[in-house]
Amino acid sequence: MEDIKDAVDAILFKEIIKSGTKLTVIARKIEKEQWQLSVQNENGISSNWLDFFSSAQLAIDAGVDAIEKEGIEPFIDAEGYEYLFE
Repeated sequence: MEDIKDAVDAILFKEIIKSGTKLTVIARKIEKEQWQLSVQNENGISSNWLDFFSSAQLAIDAGVDAIEKEGIEPFIDAEGYEYLFE
């Protein structure tokens, strides 16, 4: 049986609802001890971090902190993605 802690492509997420809007904070394992962070809005538009994190929890915490500090507006802005609503 494969040990999941060493699996690449593991994904963990946390959903946050603020002002009636759901954001999903996603930590995706890309290599051993390297996790990529993104925040996805209800329309499927993601904000992706260029920095990597050593654990899923650090990535999730950074995403939650960004939402708390910046608010939801930067994550729900759909400028350039109008075609999604046609």
